Amino acid sequence: MQIREIISELFYEKTRIILTILAIAWGTFSIAIMLAIGEGLRVNFAKTMANAGNNLLTVSAGYTTKNYHGLPSNTKIKLTMHDVLSIKNIPNVISASAQYSFSADMRYREKKTTAMLFAVTPDYATIHNISLGAKERFINAVDVQNKSSVIVLGSMTAKLLFTNPDEAVGKIITLGDKLFLVVGVMQKKSELHTSSAPDSRLNWIPVTTYELLTNPQYVSNIAVYYANINLLEQTQKQIQKIIALNHAADPTDAAVVNFSDLAKDQQQVNKFFFGMQIFLGIVGSLTLLIAGVGIANVMYASVSRATREIGTRMALGATKWQILSHYIIESLVAAVIGGSIGIIITLLVIYLIRLIPLQGKLIDAIGKPEPVLSFSVLTVVIIILGLVGFFAGFFPARSAAKIDPAEALTYE
Repeated sequence: MQIREIISELFYEKTRIILTILAIAWGTFSIAIMLAIGEGLRVNFAKTMANAGNNLLTVSAGYTTKNYHGLPSNTKIKLTMHDVLSIKNIPNVISASAQYSFSADMRYREKKTTAMLFAVTPDYATIHNISLGAKERFINAVDVQNKSSVIVLGSMTAKLLFTNPDEAVGKIITLGDKLFLVVGVMQKKSELHTSSAPDSRLNWIPVTTYELLTNPQYVSNIAVYYANINLLEQTQKQIQKIIALNHAADPTDAAVVNFSDLAKDQQQVNKFFFGMQIFLGIVGSLTLLIAGVGIANVMYASVSRATREIGTRMALGATKWQILSHYIIESLVAAVIGGSIGIIITLLVIYLIRLIPLQGKLIDAIGKPEPVLSFSVLTVVIIILGLVGFFAGFFPARSAAKIDPAEALTYE
């Protein structure tokens, strides 16, 4: 039987099938928008966390917990440049850089603020996904070599010091009692941070400039940029052992260093949102399942109405598979029509949501979350829709295939 005939039979009872198709559309919309919201939150948070640093491992000093060759327990470990150079030799480490964190008074003309600063190397910007304007730059190798008095401002600091932050580059500011040239201002980005402050509130100077001015004996922490996340646990053990040996501590004492692992946090966030998507998918599927019951009722009514016709077809040689497939296809057609309407409505709602302006501190921190009807979400919706349509038609179709032709011909 042709699709046109199937659709004609499907719409024999127009009111009932239209209401059923609308129920399918609503069920499809429910599951699609819920999964899209979950996917949008997952993608947004993953991007936000990635802005804090990709493949970044921050190493900070800990305390000894074991007595070892005269070194007592509860001794504070103090990281040095020797530790940085040692970590660079680990195979999975792409780069390791010393970081000094400190706070200082900053002033430009009559405006002043107390800000947090990091003394860093040029690769800090790449690791932390820091973007600057077209004519701006981050700390570079020449700055480090020449121990230049240059500074890159965080977006929040630039707002506090300058009426127009876009004009900050090229200006001279006072840092403590020293003059520094502003060479860049960080562009605004959403981020979840694990350090003392988000990047928007930090400011950066060359690491060698800080060492020239203060002659520090110890580093605040070490930023490690690694290659393979699958080797991260092994890399952490190697770092812990190296630092323990450098400071005459027990190589098996895991407490001598602390690790801040953004990749691990990102994985946990992904798992959380994946679980949330499963929950939202189940809730949406229940709505679609109820709509599937409506299709089944229409199919049972269609079988009952066409009993004599089914008997005639079977008497003329139609197989049970032909009868079975006819009503399954009829059910799937109803599911496809309703599902298509539901997906179109979902796309329209997502478009409208993206037009809504959202502002506030939370939005500035995590970015604007928007539903995402990704390929994976669409695939899940289509699979669930197909299963509902199949089983909604299968049981009425099985009843039709079991009809006795002789009894059907006498059916009133």
